[in-house]
Amino acid sequence: MDNLEEAIKVTRTAVDITPSDHPNLAMDDLEEAIKVTQTAIDVTPSDHPDLAGRLNNLGTELESRYERTGKMDDLEEAIKVTQTAVDITPGDHPDLAIWLNNWGNKLASRYRRTGKMDDLEEAVKVTRTAVDITPSGHPDLATYLLSLGGALLLKSSSAAALDTYRRAWHCPNAPPFVRLRASRHALLLLQDREDFEAAYRISVDALDLLPRVHTRSLSRNDQQHVVSLFSGLATSACSLALQLGKPPSEALEVLEKGRALILGLLIDDRSDVSALRAVYPDLCTKYESLREEVNTPIKSNTDQRLRQIALERFSEAIEELEKCTEEIRRLPQFSRFQKALAIEEMQKCSAEGCIIVVNATDLRSDAIIISPTNCAAIPLPLLGASGAKDWLDRDLTNASSGDRGARNKAYREFLLWLWQNCVKLVFQELRYRIETSADSFSADSLPRVWWIGTGLASSFPFHAAGETGHASENAYCCAVSSYTPSIKALAYSRERASGEAVSRSRQPALLIVTMGTTPDAHSLDGVKAERCEVEAAVGASARIRHLDLPDVATVVRHLGESDIAHFACHGVSHSTDPSESGLLLQAAGGADRKLGGETLSVRQVSQMRLPHGEIAYLSACSTAENQAARLMDEVVHVVSGFQVAGFRHVVGCLWPSSDRVCVKVAKLFYSRVFQDGVAEFDDRAVAVALHKAAVEVRDGFLKQPLLWAQYVHFGA
Repeated sequence: MDNLEEAIKVTRTAVDITPSDHPNLAMDDLEEAIKVTQTAIDVTPSDHPDLAGRLNNLGTELESRYERTGKMDDLEEAIKVTQTAVDITPGDHPDLAIWLNNWGNKLASRYRRTGKMDDLEEAVKVTRTAVDITPSGHPDLATYLLSLGGALLLKSSSAAALDTYRRAWHCPNAPPFVRLRASRHALLLLQDREDFEAAYRISVDALDLLPRVHTRSLSRNDQQHVVSLFSGLATSACSLALQLGKPPSEALEVLEKGRALILGLLIDDRSDVSALRAVYPDLCTKYESLREEVNTPIKSNTDQRLRQIALERFSEAIEELEKCTEEIRRLPQFSRFQKALAIEEMQKCSAEGCIIVVNATDLRSDAIIISPTNCAAIPLPLLGASGAKDWLDRDLTNASSGDRGARNKAYREFLLWLWQNCVKLVFQELRYRIETSADSFSADSLPRVWWIGTGLASSFPFHAAGETGHASENAYCCAVSSYTPSIKALAYSRERASGEAVSRSRQPALLIVTMGTTPDAHSLDGVKAERCEVEAAVGASARIRHLDLPDVATVVRHLGESDIAHFACHGVSHSTDPSESGLLLQAAGGADRKLGGETLSVRQVSQMRLPHGEIAYLSACSTAENQAARLMDEVVHVVSGFQVAGFRHVVGCLWPSSDRVCVKVAKLFYSRVFQDGVAEFDDRAVAVALHKAAVEVRDGFLKQPLLWAQYVHFGA
């Protein structure tokens, strides 16, 4: 029996610590857990105190398999064994509420599948019982309220569901993750009722709680999973603030709290937490230990006595974390510890040019403009959610989505729509001169702007918006555009630029990585020509190292020594896990195509520290694209990975271009960066170099924006 107990413990770990909808819950682990748990039940006496718990565990595992396979037999058996667990459990048993809640959730699942009202009525009844028998201060109460709210919502009892979700949100001893899930449900219901004031209060409080859930102790996959569950919280809060007439600065602050959280942790680890660790290492260790403890769930199959001790300790840890955070913030240089940037700090970031945040949600769309002296908001009523969704759904940049000529024509219409309903209005507010002739402006004299798209606007090409004729109104004629994942990321680039910039007295090192052939991908015929043009433009002004068909380890080794890194290769944007997006290289062991390929992933790049990085030029498709819809506001792509790693400037592509255009843009860019034989790393000069290159190519292909509109500059 001891061996069986250990087997149960081991196999349950794989299931218990992983949410049922988490991508890492392996099917093999689940099958093994079901097998072992069933064996344990078969040999457990009917009067054994652990029988109910094992039946409940089996029900949970069977339900998980049902969610993956859709096999109704699994759900039926899950309901049966969980009901048995409830039936054999005494009314005063401390785990009865757990079994009841699980039973109710399974009944609700069957209702969603079959539509039988009896199941839904029973689900409401048993989850309400779970709530009623649970003490008001119990950490699990919010979980049961969450289940009850879901069942009530299925009954179309939205008012009762809202009250239940709000009650769950206000459970102070509940795990932060559970409270945040409740807040998300309550927020949506409040917006439906147009109770914007209450919705805003909850959204702001929820954003303050979000850092408790999204911690650096989580793996990158877990971080992405957590963020995906609360996608849209910050953008909704921003829209609600503006809907209520709050100051634009307040709307901006709440938006920055809940966007680009994964990149924010990486940046904080290089600044906020690392600074604390350097000065107060013991206090830093205490803080991180408490935050991890608060986010570690208490297992439902823990011994009753140990579980009670764990629950008491959990409440203590929440209080201790609050006190620890306040203690840190009382220290002179840490008053803003783990807080979003204050509006004054954001305005400092606009010293070199205005920052324009375009926030588009189902409620409303607005542009928030940040300058050194002001923060203003412009309503964008015609940049509506339905229109934005229509354009995004057409997937015009996908080469397989239709005739290229038709797609270019449609994309010109999209760029004009974006100009008329957004970008032109912003430039008019800024009183920028809107030229009607490309011959009447010089990029050297244009103002710089930084764009941040959020919500539905997260992938919009603001820099290319406008008409595409020779005599036309467009963004290229009004400003030199750059992008940044967040204002915090821009501040980080500025700090890095002032504190770690390479000496201009030494010859910069240029790394050129080429992949003319790539395993399981089409050949890139223009790679050799691109390399030659880059080397010709740079000449003797840099120490050039060329890596042809390299593996990931070789590239990583040389990146740390490089001021400029140029990649001419395939890029890939992962549809569900943006951290696995990356640059396609050769597998270790040589250029034998039989060996397959490797990906230099966002995950790998963002964990590097590259103090010499000045320019990363990613001449690869999809390097500035994030295809994971529920992680759009995380801005996790190859470009942002290189930015966090230390490169002050990153040139990327929103979608693939042609070989000839890639060659020409690279040639023009480097010719300007290395003008007169000297590397020009001035922040404005780098952005202007890409701007001029894109405009020159654009003028040769005016009716084909899919060839030139994808080139973007991120950074300082």
